[in-house]
Amino acid sequence: MSTKRKKQAGRRKYEAPALEKGLDILELLAGEESGLTLSGIATRLDRSVSELFRMLIVLERRGYVHAPPESDKYQATLKLFELAHRFRPVQRLTTVSGPLMKMLAHRIEQSCHLVIYYEGKGHVVAQQDSPSERVLSVRLGAEAPLLNSCSGHLILAYATEQERALMLTRVPKHHRRPSGSDVDPIVKRVRKQGFELIDSAQISGVRDIGYPVFDHTRQLIAALVVPFFSFLDGSHPVSITAAQELVSKTAAAISREMGSPEA
Repeated sequence: MSTKRKKQAGRRKYEAPALEKGLDILELLAGEESGLTLSGIATRLDRSVSELFRMLIVLERRGYVHAPPESDKYQATLKLFELAHRFRPVQRLTTVSGPLMKMLAHRIEQSCHLVIYYEGKGHVVAQQDSPSERVLSVRLGAEAPLLNSCSGHLILAYATEQERALMLTRVPKHHRRPSGSDVDPIVKRVRKQGFELIDSAQISGVRDIGYPVFDHTRQLIAALVVPFFSFLDGSHPVSITAAQELVSKTAAAISREMGSPEA
């Protein structure tokens, strides 16, 4: 056996039970909006309460989980999200996009958000509310299903075939798992158009406008999305057609700032 293979085999033998328990807890709570009790966590992870109790105390002390005084349920905090924003590519993306998204939201009087891909789904990493009194927005850290969202369609469409196949294997169990027959028409349509414009799968009367944001290698790094809704009283000054043009220009401007040569 080569030295390299020996090292790889040696690494596979290493175990860190305490670390694995802590990561199991964080991954579980990340998908539980209302939180879980200690016994609930133990049941879901098929572990004893005693072996998880001290782990939860440490995670709470370090700020990764929190149990409100009036509840016995533990919830994941935003600390992991904050750590992710220290990651330089994401930090640069959010820094660059912030002023441009604010300008876009004020010009079209609609909220907008930026979504990146992570582990089988999209994640909202930047968000800007509309200046209007009537606001429809998506919270930071929210998940976006790959199949049933505007941003998910863009992420799938601008991935390579190999990347797309891997993405689909990592779709979470609580999201709809797409097949090739679901995905192929989406990819063809979005690549031909260069954008996505669809009815929201979550909210009636909302049209989602989405454009890709590219990096210096011309790879998609994010999707810029506007959940567009019209006012029944006719007071909204910007049509969806005009809004779409401004979303396109904003995505191109963010891409240029990120070094994209053709944006």
